[in-house]
Amino acid sequence: MGILGLAENSGHSMYNGLQISAQRRFARGLQFDVAYTLSRLRDDASSLTEILPNAYSDKGYYGISDLDRTHVLIISYIYELPFRGTSSLARRVLGNWELSGINQMQSGSPFSVRQNVDYAGVGAGSGNQFWDLTGNPSLEPTAFVNDAIWFNKAAFAQPAAGTFGQQPRNILRNPGFWEWDLGIRKNFPITEKQHIQFRTELFNVTNHPNWGGASSGPTSASFGKITGKSSNRTIQLALKYIF
Repeated sequence: MGILGLAENSGHSMYNGLQISAQRRFARGLQFDVAYTLSRLRDDASSLTEILPNAYSDKGYYGISDLDRTHVLIISYIYELPFRGTSSLARRVLGNWELSGINQMQSGSPFSVRQNVDYAGVGAGSGNQFWDLTGNPSLEPTAFVNDAIWFNKAAFAQPAAGTFGQQPRNILRNPGFWEWDLGIRKNFPITEKQHIQFRTELFNVTNHPNWGGASSGPTSASFGKITGKSSNRTIQLALKYIF
């Protein structure tokens, strides 16, 4: 007899958060928004199709959600440079400049040490099973050269045959994210309702490197390490005729 698959629309989640924001409406050439969220999201199904480690029970699977980001700070702004030239030529060259930007900082994504092996012997249909947590997984990350050690891989052990690994779900967390995007615009008035706008947009303007996710596969050669990072600055230019 073949395997019978069962999918059901069920799950349990709980979100607790503190949200703080401040806003300055556009006045005297300046507008800005600051929003900060401190939150904790727990669930037993973070995706549309969550496959349990034990297809027969979700007991013990409730924990930190894959979607949880403890801290999120976003700052956005628009600023019209206040320069006013003393001549028509100076106003055209040095006036009508605008700056805008978005700064985003947030905590990294949580993850667990799991493997697609049926250590417990529950049969086909179960998902990745946890390894045992046997020590403290925290340590001071090493400097990134070709890779970096992110957590203590010796704190995890393969579970004994016929048992489920004992490990709180999503006990580990990947590096956080930080980026500054900046826009520079110059308006060239033609008439009262028409102007040409030159735009320069810079994504990750400081070329700040954001580390990638840590390798959580316990049998991988890179287990416990981060092997990639991104630090690409992207610049795009645009010319618009607005009427």
